[in-house]
Amino acid sequence: MDEQNTNHQNGDLIRTDESVVTGQVEKIKRLFRALAVLVVFISSFSVPVYVSYKTQTMAKEMRVKMDMGQLKNWAIIYKLEHNDYDGFKNDPEITRVFNDIKLMGGEAYIFVSNDAKKYCCQTNFIDKSFGSWCVDYTGNVGSNGKCGKNNIQCK
Repeated sequence: MDEQNTNHQNGDLIRTDESVVTGQVEKIKRLFRALAVLVVFISSFSVPVYVSYKTQTMAKEMRVKMDMGQLKNWAIIYKLEHNDYDGFKNDPEITRVFNDIKLMGGEAYIFVSNDAKKYCCQTNFIDKSFGSWCVDYTGNVGSNGKCGKNNIQCK
């Protein structure tokens, strides 16, 4: 016989040859296959979650851009009808857009110059990574604008 060891408890012979080593290799291969299946299984759930999060973020950004574009368009119409922006922030359409921004976790503010010839709208979101958005009387629409009562322009 090849290499042999005696089991001291019951006197049986135990073979420690190639078949034992081969059995250990097969166990290790099965373990790695199981781990590979587990990794594939977990990644099949995490990738869609990441894609879903990214898609929601992009959709939210598009929605804010649309809202800001609507504000710009309503400002043009309002000025044509009233010759200035006096009372612009009380317009029902502006309130509707502001409510949409609020539903997305943001706040919006309109600043009108003292002579009512200029306006600027600024949004801020709870999620700071989303940034802030701005639209003004010159037609600028963009992210991270800084407008206020002393700065009636997105800059």
